[in-house]
Amino acid sequence: FYAALGAADLGALKENHQPAPGEFAKVKAALEGLPAGAAERHTARFANALAARISSVKPELKQRYLKHGLAIVGDHEKAAEARKVFDYYKDLITEIQLVAKVDGPDRVGHDEPFGLVVDIRHTKEIERESGGFAKYLTNQNNSSYAYNYGRPTQNYREKFEQTARATLEEGFEVMSVTFHDSKVGSRGSGQNGWRVTPYAYVLMKARGPEIDKIPPLQIDLDFLDTSGFVILPVATAALPIDATPAAGDAREVEDLKVSQTLDEREAGEGKLSVEVKATARGLVPPLDQLLQTDVDSFELTSTEGGELSVFELDGESDEAAAISERTWTLTYEAADGATPPQPVSYTHLTLPTNRVAG
Repeated sequence: FYAALGAADLGALKENHQPAPGEFAKVKAALEGLPAGAAERHTARFANALAARISSVKPELKQRYLKHGLAIVGDHEKAAEARKVFDYYKDLITEIQLVAKVDGPDRVGHDEPFGLVVDIRHTKEIERESGGFAKYLTNQNNSSYAYNYGRPTQNYREKFEQTARATLEEGFEVMSVTFHDSKVGSRGSGQNGWRVTPYAYVLMKARGPEIDKIPPLQIDLDFLDTSGFVILPVATAALPIDATPAAGDAREVEDLKVSQTLDEREAGEGKLSVEVKATARGLVPPLDQLLQTDVDSFELTSTEGGELSVFELDGESDEAAAISERTWTLTYEAADGATPPQPVSYTHLTLPTNRVAG
């Protein structure tokens, strides 16, 4: 049985070991094939050992251990304690979900980044029993003081980010993973008895037009049980997207602010440079959707920067919106034969309103 789980010694079993499903049926058949008295005796010992030895199983493997063990012994009375623990695990999973959604339209394109909102959805009861989910927004090992209610301290944020990056790496370029503040509270989910704790925002870009889905992301949640504690993985559903076009559908932003800083130190030589900085609730769109960069008597010779970054998440709003920014440096030179205008002429650029779509 242990070998079928992935290691001949239970203590050596690791999460990356893959079970051999066909072998469990063979163990069951071997037990049932013993002479009548021996079959019952050995099945009873096996069933009793399931619960007795669970404390030797690593927390992240307990659910797997019990699932396959109970498949062998069925409803044997000696397995009652093991089944009780396994049913507790199943109940926990039904009361917690990791949910993800694309921030805006799912026609994301492959030239521009888009955001993925990740939240923990849970019942009010499990939130109360577990003390909430704020600890998953911390790196406990990097804190001067952290208490984890009898469980080893963990760098929860770091672990989720590493797992998410590894999962998304093949199809997406991950620019950043931004987490909500650990003081963020849960909010209503729109369904009676359920609440949502805002968790993270993943800024990423499809690696090509052929990408058609976002794979499931996983978080490991830990809970106390009769044998110590257990780690249960909870994953999002795979999300379909359309990355076929270069540019995706326009995404609405709010509270857009644009500042322009003019550098006129080389104006006498017919050169101007302008730093454009834009911030917004939502993802700041590309420069050509914000400003008209044509300036009379000047030619735009270079545009640098423009990388999109998320520096804060608004946990107070219902949408838990990302606050993003972009900065560009534009360089202008006087057109041939033209008299360089005064720097103030740059103010003729057309600014957007404080609410734009795209």
